Amino acid sequence: MKFINETGENAKYRLGSYQSGFNWHTIRPGETVDIPENIGDTLKLTKIEAKQEEISEVINNESTEDDTNDVDTISQEDPEAGEKYKKKLINIDGVGKKTADEIMAKYPTEEVLKLAIQDGDEIHKRDDVDAAIKKTFKK
Repeated sequence: MKFINETGENAKYRLGSYQSGFNWHTIRPGETVDIPENIGDTLKLTKIEAKQEEISEVINNESTEDDTNDVDTISQEDPEAGEKYKKKLINIDGVGKKTADEIMAKYPTEEVLKLAIQDGDEIHKRDDVDAAIKKTFKK
Protein backbone atom coordinates (compact mmCIF):
# COMPACT_ATOMS: atom_id res chain seq x y z
CA MET A 1 0.00 0.00 0.00
CA LYS A 2 1.31 3.49 -0.79
CA PHE A 3 1.89 5.97 2.00
CA ILE A 4 3.28 9.49 2.28
CA ASN A 5 5.17 10.76 5.32
CA GLU A 6 3.38 13.93 6.45
CA THR A 7 4.54 13.68 10.08
CA GLY A 8 7.35 16.19 9.63
CA GLU A 9 9.93 13.74 11.06
CA ASN A 10 11.89 10.80 9.71
CA ALA A 11 10.05 7.50 10.15
CA LYS A 12 12.14 4.35 10.61
CA TYR A 13 11.07 0.74 10.33
CA ARG A 14 12.70 -2.61 9.83
CA LEU A 15 11.84 -5.51 7.58
CA GLY A 16 13.15 -9.04 7.67
CA SER A 17 13.51 -11.78 10.23
CA TYR A 18 15.99 -12.99 12.79
CA GLN A 19 17.19 -15.77 10.50
CA SER A 20 17.60 -13.71 7.30
CA GLY A 21 18.54 -10.48 9.03
CA PHE A 22 16.82 -7.16 9.43
CA ASN A 23 17.02 -4.20 7.06
CA TRP A 24 16.33 -0.73 8.45
CA HIS A 25 14.55 1.80 6.25
CA THR A 26 14.07 5.54 6.71
CA ILE A 27 11.16 7.51 5.26
CA ARG A 28 11.88 11.23 5.08
CA PRO A 29 9.12 13.88 5.40
CA GLY A 30 7.19 14.22 2.14
CA GLU A 31 8.56 10.94 0.78
CA THR A 32 6.18 8.41 -0.78
CA VAL A 33 6.73 4.69 -0.13
CA ASP A 34 5.04 1.40 -0.90
CA ILE A 35 5.05 -0.62 2.34
CA PRO A 36 2.75 -3.08 4.12
CA GLU A 37 -0.37 -1.46 5.55
CA ASN A 38 0.32 -2.44 9.17
CA ILE A 39 3.74 -0.70 9.10
CA GLY A 40 2.31 2.47 7.56
CA ASP A 41 -0.45 2.58 10.17
CA THR A 42 2.04 1.99 13.00
CA LEU A 43 4.25 4.85 11.76
CA LYS A 44 1.15 7.08 11.43
CA LEU A 45 1.74 7.73 7.73
CA THR A 46 -0.99 9.01 5.43
CA LYS A 47 -2.49 6.54 2.96
CA ILE A 48 -2.34 7.90 -0.58
CA GLU A 49 -5.36 5.87 -1.77
CA ALA A 50 -7.49 7.46 0.95
CA LYS A 51 -6.54 10.91 -0.31
CA GLN A 52 -7.41 9.96 -3.90
CA GLU A 53 -10.79 8.63 -2.78
CA GLU A 54 -11.49 11.90 -0.97
CA ILE A 55 -10.53 13.90 -4.05
CA SER A 56 -12.75 11.80 -6.32
CA GLU A 57 -15.55 12.13 -3.77
CA VAL A 58 -15.21 15.92 -3.84
CA ILE A 59 -15.17 15.90 -7.65
CA ASN A 60 -18.29 13.70 -7.71
CA ASN A 61 -20.06 16.04 -5.29
CA GLU A 62 -19.15 19.06 -7.42
CA SER A 63 -20.39 17.40 -10.60
CA THR A 64 -23.64 16.51 -8.82
CA GLU A 65 -24.07 20.13 -7.81
CA ASP A 66 -23.36 21.27 -11.38
CA ASP A 67 -26.06 18.90 -12.68
CA THR A 68 -28.68 20.89 -10.81
CA ASN A 69 -27.45 24.20 -12.21
CA ASP A 70 -30.09 26.54 -13.65
CA VAL A 71 -28.14 26.86 -16.91
CA ASP A 72 -28.55 23.16 -17.63
CA THR A 73 -32.27 23.23 -16.93
CA ILE A 74 -32.71 26.21 -19.24
CA SER A 75 -31.09 24.36 -22.14
CA GLN A 76 -33.19 21.25 -21.41
CA GLU A 77 -36.46 23.17 -21.24
CA ASP A 78 -36.00 24.82 -24.64
CA PRO A 79 -34.46 22.50 -27.23
CA GLU A 80 -34.42 25.31 -29.80
CA ALA A 81 -32.34 27.53 -27.48
CA GLY A 82 -29.10 26.26 -29.03
CA GLU A 83 -30.21 27.21 -32.53
CA LYS A 84 -31.40 30.63 -31.39
CA TYR A 85 -28.11 31.16 -29.58
CA LYS A 86 -26.10 30.21 -32.68
CA LYS A 87 -28.18 32.49 -34.95
CA LYS A 88 -27.71 35.36 -32.51
CA LEU A 89 -23.93 34.81 -32.62
CA ILE A 90 -23.81 34.56 -36.43
CA ASN A 91 -25.74 37.84 -36.76
CA ILE A 92 -22.83 39.66 -35.07
CA ASP A 93 -20.38 41.30 -37.51
CA GLY A 94 -17.19 39.24 -37.75
CA VAL A 95 -18.75 36.05 -36.41
CA GLY A 96 -19.34 33.25 -38.88
CA LYS A 97 -20.40 29.65 -38.44
CA LYS A 98 -16.90 28.51 -37.50
CA THR A 99 -16.42 31.26 -34.91
CA ALA A 100 -19.91 30.64 -33.53
CA ASP A 101 -19.12 26.93 -33.15
CA GLU A 102 -15.85 27.77 -31.34
CA ILE A 103 -17.66 30.12 -28.96
CA MET A 104 -20.44 27.59 -28.36
CA ALA A 105 -17.87 24.91 -27.58
CA LYS A 106 -16.42 27.12 -24.87
CA TYR A 107 -19.76 28.60 -23.72
CA PRO A 108 -22.48 26.01 -24.48
CA THR A 109 -25.47 28.18 -23.55
CA GLU A 110 -26.30 31.84 -23.75
CA GLU A 111 -26.51 32.02 -19.96
CA VAL A 112 -22.98 30.63 -19.58
CA LEU A 113 -21.74 33.22 -22.08
CA LYS A 114 -23.50 36.01 -20.18
CA LEU A 115 -21.94 34.87 -16.91
CA ALA A 116 -18.50 34.81 -18.56
CA ILE A 117 -19.03 38.34 -19.87
CA GLN A 118 -20.13 39.45 -16.41
CA ASP A 119 -16.94 37.92 -14.96
CA GLY A 120 -14.84 39.86 -17.48
CA ASP A 121 -13.61 36.85 -19.47
CA GLU A 122 -12.14 37.28 -22.94
CA ILE A 123 -14.69 35.67 -25.24
CA HIS A 124 -12.75 35.83 -28.51
CA LYS A 125 -9.13 36.56 -29.40
CA ARG A 126 -10.03 39.36 -31.84
CA ASP A 127 -10.80 42.55 -29.96
CA ASP A 128 -13.49 43.79 -32.36
CA VAL A 129 -15.36 40.46 -32.23
CA ASP A 130 -14.95 40.27 -28.47
CA ALA A 131 -16.39 43.77 -28.02
CA ALA A 132 -19.31 43.06 -30.38
CA ILE A 133 -20.20 39.83 -28.58
CA LYS A 134 -20.04 41.52 -25.20
CA LYS A 135 -22.26 44.37 -26.45
CA THR A 136 -24.83 41.94 -27.86
CA PHE A 137 -25.01 39.58 -24.87
CA LYS A 138 -24.47 42.00 -21.98
CA LYS A 139 -27.07 41.45 -19.22
